[in-house]
Amino acid sequence: MSDFTPTAEQISLHGLGFIQVKLPANRRMHVWHPDLPRRSCYAVSAIHNHRFSFRSTVLVGQQMNRRYVVAAAVDGSHDRISHDGPRSEKGGRLSYVAERVHVWPRSVESYSPGESYIMPVLEYHDTPNSGIVVTLMEKLREGTVHASSLIEHDCTFDQQFDRFQLSSDALWAIVVEALKYGAGVDMAKVLAA
Repeated sequence: MSDFTPTAEQISLHGLGFIQVKLPANRRMHVWHPDLPRRSCYAVSAIHNHRFSFRSTVLVGQQMNRRYVVAAAVDGSHDRISHDGPRSEKGGRLSYVAERVHVWPRSVESYSPGESYIMPVLEYHDTPNSGIVVTLMEKLREGTVHASSLIEHDCTFDQQFDRFQLSSDALWAIVVEALKYGAGVDMAKVLAA
């Protein structure tokens, strides 16, 4: 049976360059900030999917979202990295190459504060944000297959990214700073919805 144990910490760093804050009712706040570290292979491995569907609502900044069509191919441009290993002492899941795939990008979507979008289970996307962006993510339906990332073929996936390299206090300070940019948004109303 697969282990879908979520990250235990209320606040943690993610290798895709954002902070994740666990909230009640199956929700997460995600905070992107240009000063946050990312996994070393980020530039060639930002495309990923999720084992759950979710709604993302922008609170601060401009959220960019790009979806991809992906198909298995022996001579594919990317490797699919399956994240179904156990969690390591650095907080991420041990991962491995599962297959080669071809990747076709769709156009970039852009969302402003108050706007939402939905990502279905296992649909591939990336979030090429710049600057400070804060979103409220609500899980809608849990799937039964582990998430995957895509990495350009012949590149090595970073298994050593440390989700604990910044203290909780440092992460909270970045969250507080980011939320100041959303002064016109009624956060209490959004979080209570």
